[in-house]
Amino acid sequence: MINILVVDDSLTIRIKFKDYLSDHGFNVHEASNGMEALELLKRNSEIKLIISDLNMPVMDGMTFIEFVRQAENGKDIPIMIYSTELDKKLKEDAKKLGVNAWVSKPLDQSKILTAIKGLLEKKSKS
Repeated sequence: MINILVVDDSLTIRIKFKDYLSDHGFNVHEASNGMEALELLKRNSEIKLIISDLNMPVMDGMTFIEFVRQAENGKDIPIMIYSTELDKKLKEDAKKLGVNAWVSKPLDQSKILTAIKGLLEKKSKS
């Protein structure tokens, strides 16, 4: 079973992701902010993909991604941003940090699943 980490301050969003992705055979771990997610990553080296919001308290998504990419076990984990943000510069900055995909809110389950499968397939080929 593939482990996915969902990082979002909205409990509703995390529940939706967990329900949907669990139904498709994924094991979903949750964090409500970047700091919590980093702690979870330290304890679980089996995370194969991260889905993160950008605007969160304690530690925002961009800062979280910076820390993930600096960590030895985080350099190769595919990261998808799930956000309402549409700013081109922000997307470019995220890409420079190592974000692999960007999906806009609201939740479109088929888009999310397609993006996840694409990222995992690409990772398995590398």
